[in-house]
Amino acid sequence: MAEDLEKEQMMDDFDDEDNLEFDDSADLDFDDEEDLLGEEDDEELIPSVLYKGIAKPKTEDDWRQLLMEASREGVPEYRITDTYKDGDLILHPQFGLGVVSKVVSPRKMEVVFDMSKKLMAMNLTPPREAAAS
Repeated sequence: MAEDLEKEQMMDDFDDEDNLEFDDSADLDFDDEEDLLGEEDDEELIPSVLYKGIAKPKTEDDWRQLLMEASREGVPEYRITDTYKDGDLILHPQFGLGVVSKVVSPRKMEVVFDMSKKLMAMNLTPPREAAAS
C-alpha cells in the first residue's frame, strides 16, 4: 500500500507542469560533441546486397541474381567467429563470393553461392580459444 502511494506521488510530481521551466535564451552548442552518426567502426560494416528500397528476395535464384550484381570490393573473408545478418556478403576460400540468405539461428546461416547453397556456422569460438579462456 505504501508503495502505491509512493508511485502516485511520483506521478503527481511528474504531471505537475507548473514546476517546468525552459530557458529559451540558451543556445545549443554541439561543436564539442562527436558525430554520433559516423561512429561505427569500418571493420564492423559488412557489405550487403540489401539496402533501402530493395525487398528481401524470396527464392534462391533471386538471391543469386543479387549476388551476381554485387561487387567483391570490401567483402570480408568468411570467419566462423564472425556474426552475419541477412544480405551480408562474404568471401569463402573454397566456394567464393556468397550472400547470407537466411540466419537460421544465432550460430547457423544459409549462404547462397554462385553454384550452391550451404548451411554454415557463425558466431562460434574455436575450441583452442575456448580452452584458453
